[in-house]
Amino acid sequence: MSQSHELNVQHHYRDMSQQHDAAKLGIWLFLATEILLFGGLFCGYAVFRANHPDLFKWGEQFLDERYGAANTAVLLISSLTMAMAITYVQKGMRRMAMMSLGITFVCAAIFMAIKSVEYEHKFHDHLVGGMGFYEVSHDGGSSGGGGEVAAIAGDANAGKKLWDATCRSCHGANGEGVPGQGTVLNTSAFVQDHDDAELLAFVKVGRPANAPDSILQLQMPPKGGNPMLKDPAIMDIIAYVRTLMIIPVDSGDSEVVETETEAEVKVAPVVIVAPEEPKSFLDSLPKSSVPNAMQAPTGLAPESASEAQRMAVYERPAVPQLDEHRPANAHLFFGLYFLMTGLHGIHVIVGMIVLLWLMWRLQRGDFTKRYYTAVECGGLYWHVVDVIWIFLFPLWYLIG
Repeated sequence: MSQSHELNVQHHYRDMSQQHDAAKLGIWLFLATEILLFGGLFCGYAVFRANHPDLFKWGEQFLDERYGAANTAVLLISSLTMAMAITYVQKGMRRMAMMSLGITFVCAAIFMAIKSVEYEHKFHDHLVGGMGFYEVSHDGGSSGGGGEVAAIAGDANAGKKLWDATCRSCHGANGEGVPGQGTVLNTSAFVQDHDDAELLAFVKVGRPANAPDSILQLQMPPKGGNPMLKDPAIMDIIAYVRTLMIIPVDSGDSEVVETETEAEVKVAPVVIVAPEEPKSFLDSLPKSSVPNAMQAPTGLAPESASEAQRMAVYERPAVPQLDEHRPANAHLFFGLYFLMTGLHGIHVIVGMIVLLWLMWRLQRGDFTKRYYTAVECGGLYWHVVDVIWIFLFPLWYLIG
């Protein structure tokens, strides 16, 4: 039996050159199928965007270009270090090659971490493709009478999470208000003088900045700018706001008259809940940090004629072209967004597994100056993953 084969050359190849060429041909054929896969998605994107331009302009408000730019920079660095790893293997510099592959893996992990922060906000607000976009408000016609359904007391614990996601960026962590963004709520006479049902009606409609009764001339968008809030969720927020209230104490010498109302207040005292310490880094991040999210429409699908009439009264001139109608096909935007970016994220995870495999083989000493095919093929895969993101970033994050 012939022993002319070189080390690391499989028996069905003539020599190292033939094996290398076959491997390169195979990886390019695989990458061609990947391009066809994403090519179909890009064609679908072009069709949807051409048919629904206002929908894409509206949806871009929920995407933060800073996150996209950071991920782009991270992947560009990873492409550089991947190319360096191939060069170092070809030169027999195993330690430098290992460091380059390690940096590439770390960049991939950073990319997925940033993407998880983006996704967490959207999952929390139910901004995913599906029937969640078509849920009608709970005061709809299901009761048959067309009247308002009595408000049910909310859950303050659940309301805290919704507060952090929707209201905190304008009204502060404890309702102390953010200058230029939102009014103070923890000492607000408006909140104290209105019951839960009245506050629910106010939050659902909102108030424009030029309203006569607006003291600070700050806009209160319907549903706090979160179009996915339903009546129970708003009631949870109201219940949590009640826990933040600071009731002023009158220190004067005026005579205090005991009344039934006062007795009732004594039975149910207001409890001030101290803010909890963040449990993790992700918990400490503001959930509603997108600057223009407050300008989103109040609903993602038509709910009722009365709702449309109420919306017509409060016109927001900041984005008049988006207020003429609600994007009834909002699920197309987020469905396609998660499909394309999520599929890309899966490819990044696969690339991370490949990087670990290459580092393991490099540490074992499998690669030499002549045998580096696996590293080169892995690098080609990683470069294609990076190039796909180069297209995804401007198409999704730089729409406006």
